[in-house]
Amino acid sequence: MKSVILKYYLPIFALAFIFVAPIILINYEEDNFSDMIIGLSILVIFLTLILGTLNYKFGDKLAFNKRKKAIKKDLFQDFIYNGFDDNEVSVSGYVENYYVIISDERDYSYPNKWIEITILFNPKQQNQFIPNYIFKKLYKQGKNNYSWNSNSVTIKKVYGLKVPKYRTITNIIEEAIKILRDNNIASIKVEEWDLSLKASVTHYKQISSLKN
Repeated sequence: MKSVILKYYLPIFALAFIFVAPIILINYEEDNFSDMIIGLSILVIFLTLILGTLNYKFGDKLAFNKRKKAIKKDLFQDFIYNGFDDNEVSVSGYVENYYVIISDERDYSYPNKWIEITILFNPKQQNQFIPNYIFKKLYKQGKNNYSWNSNSVTIKKVYGLKVPKYRTITNIIEEAIKILRDNNIASIKVEEWDLSLKASVTHYKQISSLKN
């Protein structure tokens, strides 16, 4: 229940609050301020319940359809043309032996859009799981758009009106692969990665994102 509220209702509440806040500031009068606060609070709760419920019922389906539509854009078609697989809401394939997944993502509560690039890698070095200090070192390198996990790295390329070009994304992938190789983090076949997933998660005590 908590996860449902956080995912579907809280963003609507935040938007409703942002909508009514200027009304409070513009129409501030001490004599009827409390009545206005009560009235607008009821409006915010009403909007949150109605729109939040609609978001809960239809939000995921709408998001899926938008992501599916995004695959038709030139960026993803270029990757498909160059050998990537079309997974309906993402494309995936190998770059320099590293398995890469690319998708179009957005936060529907805020005007944020980004291309999400996930690169899978071998969670082991010389038959031992990669030590945490390596991930901490990578995290400290200042790549704010990188999210390091025990067996993958996810990169967000935020964009505005225009989707990034194919060359822009391939440059990002190549830079990330260079960082992996510089730290002796090897590639892995996706089938082997799937088999190693459970052991990797168990080893790192189900910590998916390693930070300070």
